[in-house]
Amino acid sequence: MKTERHQPTASPCLCNALRQASRAVSRLYDEELRGVGLRTTQYSLLRHLSVAGEVRQRDLGGLTSLDETTLTRNLRPLIDSGWVVIGTGEDRREKLVRLTEAGAAKLRKARPAWERAQERLRSRLPGGAWSGLLATLPDLARLADEA
Repeated sequence: MKTERHQPTASPCLCNALRQASRAVSRLYDEELRGVGLRTTQYSLLRHLSVAGEVRQRDLGGLTSLDETTLTRNLRPLIDSGWVVIGTGEDRREKLVRLTEAGAAKLRKARPAWERAQERLRSRLPGGAWSGLLATLPDLARLADEA
């Protein structure tokens, strides 16, 4: 007697779809930023610091949705390059992170590459998708954090 095998119905997985999209988008941005010696993650941290000013490392982790270990690992090359410095707060255990002038200069130099990546992606998306994604994704991140 032949046994029938049923393939499970594949349900779309939002997590997998977002991770795949994120990796592909990161590759595009990394390709543009490679010429200025940055990766997307590094550019993002420099931008956050340029807006936030001096910030506690814990708060920077919250702004970037990075856990402490990942944030420390991602900050290390920026510190080694002299683009970011870490000092201590009133409480010696508190780490304060800030962008250096060299970091601000690196960010200015990288801006055209970032803008090219933005335009490459924006020009390939159907009408309204760009603004829809930019409006939806922060809400999605917040809702997932709250869940």
